[in-house]
Amino acid sequence: MNKMQSIRKDWNLIESLISRSAKVLDIGCGEGGLIKQLEENIQANTRGIELSPDLARKAIADGLSVVQGNAEKDLDQYSNQSFDYVILSQTLQAMVKPRDVLLELLRIGGKAIVSFPNFGHWKIRLQLLLTGKT
Repeated sequence: MNKMQSIRKDWNLIESLISRSAKVLDIGCGEGGLIKQLEENIQANTRGIELSPDLARKAIADGLSVVQGNAEKDLDQYSNQSFDYVILSQTLQAMVKPRDVLLELLRIGGKAIVSFPNFGHWKIRLQLLLTGKT
């Protein structure tokens, strides 16, 4: 069986850090690309939370277990240590209270995986210049 490989190198790295069949929450999951990769490649038991109603609907339509919600307000609904891993991939910089979000990640997950965009990369700089966001 061929493993699904993402064009996002950070997703492949994140996958390599997660145990097979682990219970995983992806915060800011978008359309669920990382969730799908983890399910297909390592049989992870995944859930996602996404701020954008449109992106959450797309993920749900694709058969993924995703809820629409705000990571800064809705993580308190999860029990302590309810996931083996909690992922926050390229989302922390958009948080108003990042410290509070990080504390919640550590409360609900055994391990937290956090990644950031490379703000020094020319494509990110150009995107920031043209749109004001990453």
